Amino acid sequence: MSLRVLIIGGVAAGPKVAAKIMRLNPAAEVTVLEKGKFLSYAGCGLPYYVSGQVPDQKHLMSTPVGVVRDV
Repeated sequence: MSLRVLIIGGVAAGPKVAAKIMRLNPAAEVTVLEKGKFLSYAGCGLPYYVSGQVPDQKHLMSTPVGVVRDV
């Protein structure tokens, strides 16, 4: 039986831990649960969005296609 991991929280540390687990054990089954609308975003860029330097908050989010799945 392969390693199965459930990570609660997908804003900053959750995806980082998930990636680390997958690097250490590629056969692991990792699930990240996030109650918010977005899975990980560039929180450091929020001041640029608020100031108008970043015109759309979508520019602060980058999740590869196929990574996120709604359940």
